Amino acid sequence: MDDATLLNQFASDRSGEAFAALVRRHLNLVFFSALRQLGGNTALAEEVTQDVFNDLARKAGSLAGRESLAGWLHTSACFAAAKVRRTEARRLAREQEAQLMHEIHGTRDETASADWERIRPAIDDALHSLDERDREAVLLRFFEDRAWAEIGTTLRLSEEAARKRVKRALDRMARALASRGITSTGAALGVALGQQTGAAPPTGLASSVASVALAGVAMEAATAGAVGALSIMSTIKASAATAVVALARTASIGSNIYPSIPSYTQVDEVSLNT
Repeated sequence: MDDATLLNQFASDRSGEAFAALVRRHLNLVFFSALRQLGGNTALAEEVTQDVFNDLARKAGSLAGRESLAGWLHTSACFAAAKVRRTEARRLAREQEAQLMHEIHGTRDETASADWERIRPAIDDALHSLDERDREAVLLRFFEDRAWAEIGTTLRLSEEAARKRVKRALDRMARALASRGITSTGAALGVALGQQTGAAPPTGLASSVASVALAGVAMEAATAGAVGALSIMSTIKASAATAVVALARTASIGSNIYPSIPSYTQVDEVSLNT
């Protein structure tokens, strides 16, 4: 079942199963995007992952109809991680300085894992240098470990066209990295990115993220319902008060238009006097 179908099910029926399926499908992408942005801090990456899926649950209606959520989730993860990163500026500065000293004085390994560590700090900026369709293809291939045929189906391409799109995107990413002084080729970049496919987020994170996000949406809905009920009651009370005031004014006006009629005794006295 594709993202659009699952998202529509959740948006229309609040299907917990549909939302949990979306979380399981895209958890690796979001978690590891946050992990890269946050210098490998697992606790902060989990926090960002939760925030991103909370946001997805809240905005499900406006996102319904998208063929794939990978691009939106990656961008959301980057923004959320940047927000967290600002509060961790000093710690990250120390880590970056330590990493720099390690690169200067250490012996650089030529393996793919070492190459990944070298490009890791800039990989998300390189991804965002791509257009939306190319970025989607790279994310689906290397961060969600999708098969070529599945990528082609999702992006409405043939399998071969999907392969070519990813290859061209990797070459563009390599050029973007070169502009930052990080030398690599599209092929080497693909090998380095391939190291991500075997990694797994903490056990139980998908279930926890889905449960908390759904609970948050339910609480917001309950709060909105309570506020609506209070608003209706306030409107009814205000209308009742207005009606009472209107009746009082009508009675006052009537007393001015129709003054008291003299009694029979008063009329007789007037007649006798004349």
